[in-house]
Formats: sequence, structure tokens, C-alpha cells
Amino acid sequence: MKIITVAHQKGGVGKTTLALNLGYCLQNSLRVAILDSDPQGSIAGLGELVGLKGIDLIPLDEITTIKDKYDVAIIDTPPYLSNKLPEFFEMSDFVLIPTKAGVLDAMAIKATIALLKKSQVKRPNLKAAIVLNMIQHRTSLTDDIKQVLEDYAMPIMETMISQRVSYARSPITGGVFETDDDKAKQEILDLTKEILNYL
Repeated sequence: MKIITVAHQKGGVGKTTLALNLGYCLQNSLRVAILDSDPQGSIAGLGELVGLKGIDLIPLDEITTIKDKYDVAIIDTPPYLSNKLPEFFEMSDFVLIPTKAGVLDAMAIKATIALLKKSQVKRPNLKAAIVLNMIQHRTSLTDDIKQVLEDYAMPIMETMISQRVSYARSPITGGVFETDDDKAKQEILDLTKEILNYL
């Protein structure tokens, strides 16, 4: 079983939405579980409200008992710098760090990356990359933020996830693959392919 952790210490950067849509993308060909480590229980609440089509929601403390049942587990992390992050990183195969193209968001990644790099010393095979999320196109700010992020010496995904209504609605629609937004579907497919190449 491969474990993908979606982490950023700042709230509002789209971690839960990305975790869900990655899960929906992968569940067509793989057995997928999502582990909600956020005390707010966003994904757990969604599971009760609308159900998670084709994805199993697993309590985090059961992660060691499900390795033979699933091909991929996705961990959604809290919107703050949790002391649990190193533990999540050290059990992961890949860490995805989403950020908006804002200066404060990019600066806030620094502490998360510092923890991640400590984990990579212990686990040299641990892969990670930043993804620009909730992007407003036709603005030079995205290029400016990319330059800031390059200083962190962390790979940046080629795929960028745009600001779209279909993403905002995707938690209650069963993901963007249940919508008519072909551009959103392609973005998630491209991001998923990039992650799988790391694995």
C-alpha cells in the first residue's frame, strides 16, 4: 500500500478538496482509503452527509491494519503545524504540499518543508512536491510565487490547479469527475499522473 499525505500548516489552501479528488481519480483502478487526521473532521462529516463514492474512510489509528486491503491511502492533515506531521511524513511514500499563489501562503510552507526535510533524512525514499492550487490565471503573481518557492529546494509540480466553482462544489458532488468541467477533470488527472510517477 502506498501512502500519500496532503499537508500544509495553513488552512484554506485546498488540502481536503485535493485529497478527495485524488481519491476519486484513483478509485477507478485502485482500492483507495482516505484517513482524516483533521480534528474538524471535514471528510468524516462529508462521509456522513453525502457519502464517499468508491472510497473508504478509515480512522487514522487503523492505518497499520489496512495495508493488505488497499492500494493507496491518502492522509488529509490539519490546517495548522501539528506535532503529528513528522509521524505522518515518516509513514508516507509521497507528500503533496498545496499552496495558493499568495506571498503569505508561500511563506507559511517553510515550517512544513523543514519538518518534511527532517523526515527525508530518516527516510531518503520519501518523495514530496509542491502544487500550486486555486490559481487565478492571467496574473504575473503565479510566476513571482514560483520564484519564491524555488528557494525551498523542493520540486514543484508542473500541473497547476485552477480556481474553479467545480472544485468548491466537488465535496458534495462526489468529486469533479461527477461534473461537466472537463478542464478540472484534466487537471486532477494530470496531477495524479505526476504523483504516480514519483511512486
